[in-house]
Amino acid sequence: MTAEPNVHTRAGLFPRPVLLAVLVALVTTLLLSDLMPQYAPGLLRMEHAMGDVRTSLLSDRLPSQHPRVAIVAITDQTLNDYKARLPIDRQLLAKLVTAVDDAGAKAIGIDILFYRTAPADNEDMLIDAIRHARAKIVLAAADERLGLTRAQSDRQLAFFAMTGRPAGFVNLATERDWVVRFKAQPAPGSRFPKSFAALLAEADGVIPETTHRRIAWLREPSDGSDTFLTIPAETLLLPASDSLVQAAREQLKDKIVIVGGLLPDVDQHLTPLTSHSNETMAGMLIHAQMLAELVDGRSVGQLEVDSLSARLGLAFLAAFGFLIGWRYRLKRKGILLSSLATIVILALDGVVFWQARIILPIVLALLSWFIGEFSGHWLGKWLGHRPVRSKWIAR
Repeated sequence: MTAEPNVHTRAGLFPRPVLLAVLVALVTTLLLSDLMPQYAPGLLRMEHAMGDVRTSLLSDRLPSQHPRVAIVAITDQTLNDYKARLPIDRQLLAKLVTAVDDAGAKAIGIDILFYRTAPADNEDMLIDAIRHARAKIVLAAADERLGLTRAQSDRQLAFFAMTGRPAGFVNLATERDWVVRFKAQPAPGSRFPKSFAALLAEADGVIPETTHRRIAWLREPSDGSDTFLTIPAETLLLPASDSLVQAAREQLKDKIVIVGGLLPDVDQHLTPLTSHSNETMAGMLIHAQMLAELVDGRSVGQLEVDSLSARLGLAFLAAFGFLIGWRYRLKRKGILLSSLATIVILALDGVVFWQARIILPIVLALLSWFIGEFSGHWLGKWLGHRPVRSKWIAR
C-alpha cells in the first residue's frame, strides 16, 4: 500500500479573519464611495454605460402608441415652400396651433424658442392664435443657462408677456459623453422654475413627481408602432375636407400635443435607447418621453453612490468576498465561486431594475466583491493556516 503524505497545518498569524474582513470592507467602501468617483470619473461613465444597457433592454414597453401624448412634427417637407428654414415661420406655427386646437387637443406644447426676431405681421398672427386657443398652451423657454444675450432674453420675455401663456425651460441634461439620461433641474433663482414637460403635465391635471432625476424611458411599443402618435405638420394644413386631415384631427382629440421641429440636423441627442447604435433622438421626442413619464406616474430610481444604503451594500460585498477568498484560498473552488458571484450580482441588478425600477451601482458592486475576495485570498495565504509537508516527503 502507498502511504499517505505526512501533512500537518502550521498555525496562522491571524486565525480569525472576521476583524480583517470588517477592516477591508471599511477601506473598500471609502475607496469606492468617496475617493474613486472624485479621482477616477471614468468609473462613473462605466456605470452610465451599464445603466444604458439595462434601460435599452428592460425599460417599460406599451402594447401600442402612448394613449395621451402626441406629436405634430414640422419636417423639411413641411418647410419646402418657405424661404427660410429657421426660424420656423410664425404664420405656419399660427396655422398649426389653430388646427390642433380645432381638433380638440387638451393641451398644446410649442417646443420652439422665441428669442429670434421674426416678421412683425407673422408674429402677430401667432400671438393671436395662442391667445385665443381654447386648449391650455405651454411655451418653451431658454433659461439663463443657455447663454442668451440681453436682447435675446428681453425678446423672449416680451413674447411670453404678449401671449399670456406659461413657459417652462427646455434645457436637456447632457452628460460628458453627450447622452441625455437625466431630467434637467431648474436653475437657482431662475425666471422659469418649472420644466416644459412638468407644465404640460399640470395642464393635464397631473401633479408632477420631481424627486426622481432619471428619465423613465419607453421602448418601442410591442406592435412596432411609434412610441407616440406622430402627425406630419403638413397633413394638418390640407383642406379640411381631406380624409387625412379628418383622421388626424380625430386622433389628436383630448391628447396633450407637442408641436415642434423634427429636423435631422437640429436639436438631436444621444439617449440610452439610441447610444448603442449611435443614433439620435430629437429634443421634442425627449420632452415627450418626460411628459409621458409624469402623466403615467412612472419613475426610475437610482441608488446614489454616497448614500447609506449603497455604502452598506458595498461593505457587505467586500466583507463577504473577503471571507470567501480566505475560506477557499487553498482550493480551486475559489475561481468558480468568483465567477458565480459575478453572475449573481449581475442577475440581482437586472431583477431589481426590472421589478423595482432602481438602478444600482453595479460596477462599484463588482469592484467591491473583487477587492474583498482578492484581499481575502492573498491575506489568507499570508496570515491564515497553511499546510506544511513533512521534511521526510521527497519533493
